[in-house]
Amino acid sequence: MTAWKNLVPNRKVLHQLKREAVLRQAVTAFSKNGFHATSLDDIANSVGVTKAALYHYYPNKHALLFEAFSEALRVAFECLEKAKLAGSNGLERLQMALEGYLNVSLHELSRCVILTEEHALLPEHKEIIFQKRDMYEGQLRELVREGIRDGSVIPCDPKLAIFTIYGAINWVPKWFREEGVWTNEQLAFAMAQLVCRSIAANPLPALPTDVSQIKMEE
Repeated sequence: MTAWKNLVPNRKVLHQLKREAVLRQAVTAFSKNGFHATSLDDIANSVGVTKAALYHYYPNKHALLFEAFSEALRVAFECLEKAKLAGSNGLERLQMALEGYLNVSLHELSRCVILTEEHALLPEHKEIIFQKRDMYEGQLRELVREGIRDGSVIPCDPKLAIFTIYGAINWVPKWFREEGVWTNEQLAFAMAQLVCRSIAANPLPALPTDVSQIKMEE
């Protein structure tokens, strides 16, 4: 007979939930105070456990930082694949990929805030993260090339376009506040439209003049 009839999480699921809770608190602390100014004691106290208990989930701060980068990139690739299936042309796929990435990042952990802490990654972690990031940016550039071919994007340098757009997207969490007048969904939608408009061959005639009034689908 299955214990508790699957009404409560098993040990493996519970471990993963606790691990994610630790990561959330760590990212919040890194975003607020910076990586070097945040101690494991700070993170343990925010979770309500001892530092010794924290070691059961992550061996050190650098492991937490590496996990945060890895998760941000996992989300990025996931949103990219969804956009490739749903979009009708290169520009639309790019816009959908960026909107999805920003929406999830802001909503779940504000994970991409810590992307400004890449200098704190250990060399072996940095090599892995940079390789994955380059792959992601390469696929975004391919969407720009696709848009140039199908006429949805103006002729431009795809590398420069993505450096500019991706840089703007990753800076949003530095100034976005959940207690503000914009929801993360509204901001992700409007921001993706705004940055993609810069390379659109036929941009929409108007952008939202009040982001807080954007009605998002349920």
